[in-house]
Amino acid sequence: MRTTGTADSGSNPAPMPLETAEQFASALQRLIADARRHIVIYSQHLARALYHEPHTVQALSDFARSSRYARVQILICDGEPLLRSPHRLLPLIQRLESSIELRKTQPGSEPDNYEFVLADNRQLLLRTDGEKWLGQYQANNPVRTRQLREIFERAWLHAQPDPNLKTLFL
Repeated sequence: MRTTGTADSGSNPAPMPLETAEQFASALQRLIADARRHIVIYSQHLARALYHEPHTVQALSDFARSSRYARVQILICDGEPLLRSPHRLLPLIQRLESSIELRKTQPGSEPDNYEFVLADNRQLLLRTDGEKWLGQYQANNPVRTRQLREIFERAWLHAQPDPNLKTLFL
């Protein structure tokens, strides 16, 4: 869902409620397709239902290669699920390390049980319940996106590459 043309730049379309993994995957692909410069992902463990999907991995690959200015920053809270079984996103991160960066949060810096993806300081995909697939997608909400971006930036400053994940790349 892209906002175009004569829409007032201050207008924020109503959030699109999401209730299933499939709805989240569709909204995530829309967000990536509409992104131009910057995507940030704040996730507990890169849920396979979203980030292991071939369409999502390809969309992130296409985005990262679309411009020398395109950048993806990924923060995870728990790297263990990525270590237990192969994840399609990890080889992409390794191949495109100049455009896609993965770090692990430090204890105490992660939000309470929610995850989000932001694009270009306007789009947001928010999962408000870590146990269920509940949340929303908004194509144009710069205020809320800025708030979440500040949370991300604070955690990013203290985050580190996960040494256990780095060994997978060697």
